[in-house]
Amino acid sequence: MYCKQEREVAYAQIIRQVFGNDLSKRKIIEIGAGTGGNLLFFQYLGFQWGNIYANELLEERYNLLKMRILPQPSYTIATCVEINDLQELAAEVCIHGDALQLPYKEKFDVALQSTVFTSILDENFRKALAEKMWDMLKPGGIILSYDFTYNNPNNKDVRKLTKKEIKNLFPNHRGIQFKSVTLAPPIARRVGKFYNLINFLFPMLRTHLIAAIKK
Repeated sequence: MYCKQEREVAYAQIIRQVFGNDLSKRKIIEIGAGTGGNLLFFQYLGFQWGNIYANELLEERYNLLKMRILPQPSYTIATCVEINDLQELAAEVCIHGDALQLPYKEKFDVALQSTVFTSILDENFRKALAEKMWDMLKPGGIILSYDFTYNNPNNKDVRKLTKKEIKNLFPNHRGIQFKSVTLAPPIARRVGKFYNLINFLFPMLRTHLIAAIKK
């Protein structure tokens, strides 16, 4: 919970700084959206359903994602259209499959990836995904990246993402803002409710990095 809140505060600060408080016309996409937890936060922040897009490769997660991102009757959009139209909307904004095949060009103000790059071991695939995210971004938009900066010796299926590698993935950036976050999980589990205090006092124990990369 503390880790999640820390990320969300950072996301909110960055997005407000770049786009201001009115996000109703802004469009966002998450690559590797899982079951949609991040997207619910962005809707709460001010992005509107219909402007929130999600891509997920794994079918099980995609099916859950599609149900979670579908607007509920209490939202304005749901009171204006029939249920068939809502289903069409969910199909449009929730895209199942390989992110490299997404058809969008300069459509989004924000493109988010959260622990996706570190799950890609192939350097060429990493570069291709970074280029795809960049192409989908409007000029003046931002890539939001959240990933860990240290290798996990117990998990050979992931590889760290450093500041230098982020700069190499997005060579045409107009500026990158970095923020170290997330107390090392083994320590976080031990300190429990003292997470925020330890995290504040010992920033060198943070293992993840948020990057806001401007186009």
